[in-house]
Amino acid sequence: MQTKVQAYVQLADETSLKITGNYLDWLSFLTTASRLYKYPYHDQLMIYAQRPDASACAAYELWNGTMHRYIRRGAKGIALLSPGANGMSVRYVFDVSDTGARQDSRSVEPWQISGQVEPSVRQMLEEVFYADAAMGLAAQLEQIASQQALSYWRDHRRDIIDSVDGSFLSEYDEFNIGASFRKAATASISYSLQTRCGLEPELLREDFTEVYDWNTPATVTELGQAVSMITGQVLRQIERTIRQTERSMEHERTDVQAERGLSSARPGPDRSGTAAL
Repeated sequence: MQTKVQAYVQLADETSLKITGNYLDWLSFLTTASRLYKYPYHDQLMIYAQRPDASACAAYELWNGTMHRYIRRGAKGIALLSPGANGMSVRYVFDVSDTGARQDSRSVEPWQISGQVEPSVRQMLEEVFYADAAMGLAAQLEQIASQQALSYWRDHRRDIIDSVDGSFLSEYDEFNIGASFRKAATASISYSLQTRCGLEPELLREDFTEVYDWNTPATVTELGQAVSMITGQVLRQIERTIRQTERSMEHERTDVQAERGLSSARPGPDRSGTAAL
């Protein structure tokens, strides 16, 4: 009889094969993963397999303790797999849609790139990732995707090559494996970054044709881990910049109001009452 862990391992393998077998399935996975960029690839895959509409996930303890939110009656947890010394185990997280608010609950407010914060984001991308701010946000993200995909290939070339047995890539030489990886990763990272930043990626179906070659659990894992890691690093930097810029703008407004003898339009105690997961 199949155990619960075995069932979820099978679900992960089946989902990994499904997402690279169809262009729209891959984009759908990337859209979900871009919202959950603080999770590693394997967790993103499991969440997508069970709740592709999830937007902010956390364990029960975080929702109840830190966020002061309760889990709704009847809510079904999202199973994640955790490797350990004794093999795989299952843990559960819940999406924000599974929770309800109490009087002292913290709200979940995902960041957005508004016209006020975009200049700061573009400047940060120039300073951290050497993408010229003058080219515009979309072009910056595309350039970063290409640069980071190349860098990842150079650092993880051997692991990627070792994963291709049994896949459509198995007859490729190293040069062509690298070319396929870089094209698939670049398009996927660019799509993920632009989607999470509220842009409309100008990418064509042809940009993702290389993804179809990554058609085994091992190769999908290599590609998925690369996309997840790079996307997460860039989006964390963007979030940090937005939060810092918003705090700075709030302090400036408060200072101006204080100079004019006006009370703040925003009650102080609520200023820390929001969070993004």
